[in-house]
Amino acid sequence: MSLRVKFDPSFIGQEVARQCFNEGRNADELEYYLAGASYAICLTLAKEKPWMSAEFVNIGNTIAKSGMQTFIDLMKTNFLTNVTPMGTA
Repeated sequence: MSLRVKFDPSFIGQEVARQCFNEGRNADELEYYLAGASYAICLTLAKEKPWMSAEFVNIGNTIAKSGMQTFIDLMKTNFLTNVTPMGTA
């Protein structure tokens, strides 16, 4: 089966990060999942649109950057909502 779709690499990275965060995975595991998503997309593009090969690095970098940033943001939010202030200043 072959489908024509538009995709947003940033959205893919963000969704992978959200899923990893919700599953309790760490940043090292997230890297593997982001790399896997990048490879899957670029392999598909290589088959369907080989002339886009110059963009593969940019696609992978976009997925990785947006995914890591989303994961960091989720970690910060989680940390800040679970911190109990110690004493008074």
